[in-house]
Amino acid sequence: MNRKVKFWSSLTVLILLVFSAEAQEIYPGKAKQVEQDIAADFPFESKFINIGSEKIHYVESGQGDPILLLHGLPANLYLWRNVIPNIDSNKRVIALDFLGFGKSSFPTDSNVSVEVQYKMLCDFIATKKLKNVTLFIQDIGSIAGMLYAIREPQNVKGIALFEAPFMPAEIMYDQLPFSFRAFMRLTRKQKSNDRLMVKRNFAGKKLAVNFFTGRKLPKEAYAFYTSPWDDERRRYAITRGPDPAVLSYSKGKGSSEFASLLDTISTGMRNTQIPILYFYAKKGLVNREEALRYAMDNFKNADFVFLGKGKHFLTESHPRQMSRKFNLWYEKF
Repeated sequence: MNRKVKFWSSLTVLILLVFSAEAQEIYPGKAKQVEQDIAADFPFESKFINIGSEKIHYVESGQGDPILLLHGLPANLYLWRNVIPNIDSNKRVIALDFLGFGKSSFPTDSNVSVEVQYKMLCDFIATKKLKNVTLFIQDIGSIAGMLYAIREPQNVKGIALFEAPFMPAEIMYDQLPFSFRAFMRLTRKQKSNDRLMVKRNFAGKKLAVNFFTGRKLPKEAYAFYTSPWDDERRRYAITRGPDPAVLSYSKGKGSSEFASLLDTISTGMRNTQIPILYFYAKKGLVNREEALRYAMDNFKNADFVFLGKGKHFLTESHPRQMSRKFNLWYEKF
């Protein structure tokens, strides 16, 4: 073997070792498989509260400082069914459905923008007189939750999050998997988005649910995720809400309302001193490796938990582990 071949061979091996070491740092050890015997039952009493002209569906249990569980897209509070009973009973656990999702009402004007959902969250917290809140949040729930933590930090005790858009727009877009970026391009025009989500009811299909959960659910679980979308009008809750698909026009580099929102959130999350618990999986969907590195470099007061294998609905993959780690983290402050 001549010197040039040896040089390039050695360089290649070195690069592979560096990348392997970095990946090991991010994803330590062998990724745990999805937990077994994840219950499909939803043994909680539905409650409703009037917020202005809207009716918000929620469930509640326990006593003590409130833990507020905020779901993502295209889910509802069913996402939290195996977390609620495993969080210690000396905490007041509340999970709610956002406007247009689950069993909460859908606004007559079809406005389910970030600020509308955020105002509903603020009004819910005020009406329930929740103080010293800990937010356990994901996806659109994390957008509203992080905005609340940034704007009302005096009332937030801690933030536990997963699969959340906490980074600037360009980083957010670049680290997404090809399949997600292709989906964003497909739905970035309102007409195309309405055709897929409203007319064809993409979110109401088993295939879509399995895509987000990363596993095939038991038969009895599907209805909890899909039945809210049986009403065609309610499907506009997906197409009239936060719209990350606009990032695909300029690959996250341009200006848009959603990009500005991400700038606000990323700046606030970099600067906050509120304790953060960050759950992540291999390989996730919204949070891939670059997002994890961004969080590790920029969150000031954070603990990081690698769960194992998972997609977007991580509570469908590791609910007991997430609850246990949450309890341990919560005891520290």
